[in-house]
Amino acid sequence: MDYIKRFTTREGVRMSLAVTTDTVETARVRHDLWPVATAALGRAMTGAILLAGDFKNHENVSLRIKGDGPLGVVHVDAFADNTVRGYVDEPHVDVPLKRAGKLDVGAAVGHNGEVQVTRFTQLAQDYTSTSPIQSGEVAEDLAYYLYASEQVPSTISLGVLVDPDYHTVVAGGFIVQALPDATDEALAQVEKNINELGPITEYLKAHPDGKGLMERVLDGLTVNEVYNEPIQFQCRCGRDRFGAVLMTLREEDKQAILEDEVTELVCHYCNEKYHFSREELQDMFEPKGPIQ
Repeated sequence: MDYIKRFTTREGVRMSLAVTTDTVETARVRHDLWPVATAALGRAMTGAILLAGDFKNHENVSLRIKGDGPLGVVHVDAFADNTVRGYVDEPHVDVPLKRAGKLDVGAAVGHNGEVQVTRFTQLAQDYTSTSPIQSGEVAEDLAYYLYASEQVPSTISLGVLVDPDYHTVVAGGFIVQALPDATDEALAQVEKNINELGPITEYLKAHPDGKGLMERVLDGLTVNEVYNEPIQFQCRCGRDRFGAVLMTLREEDKQAILEDEVTELVCHYCNEKYHFSREELQDMFEPKGPIQ
């Protein structure tokens, strides 16, 4: 059910929106996340998907939010095929609520630190840029990054609603950006629309599929939908990749792991576990002679 859509307007405003409920829930289950960790990682994954949703290039985006809060670093990779993966250093973090029912993501991430974004594209050299954390709430931090590092005025709204039983109720967000030819009237109209919309989680709670969200945000503008594709949590790891990593070990390290009957390797990004028996590793490590 998760998707990303992109829109352009005749008045010089563009918008991307994403519903990521299933994607965030997959991450929560895989990493056994507690609520505030779910909210932080879910916002970051949604934000990265929106950043990777470039209107011109097919990009992969790596997002790293390193704050001074107990959550540690938030790591996310979003890919041009609309898949995303991610993890937090400390999944079992609990901080006091801001107010009734409101998770304090800023306190968990931390108010000091940096946001690092790396863009990988086939059309240009990889580009990495950083900006200081503004609040730790993720949306404001990414908006500041776009303005400070890429000179793109943007409004970003991200939200994740988590049940008391830790289940992800809804997740999603949107980004609205002004193009150079944007009119003052259009920008004022969009600002008014967003202010009237209220918290994104409240809207998604009433409309889990995100229906009507674009119409609310871009009300009064002439809109054209230019993209609509499904998104999902998906990792790039695999048994062969981990096997290749094992082959790069020093000889003494290879001999050390052969002392165990089974070697377990765990992917940070998706928590998938890969097991290699001693016999498999002995066969892998055994020097192969030239083909006759």
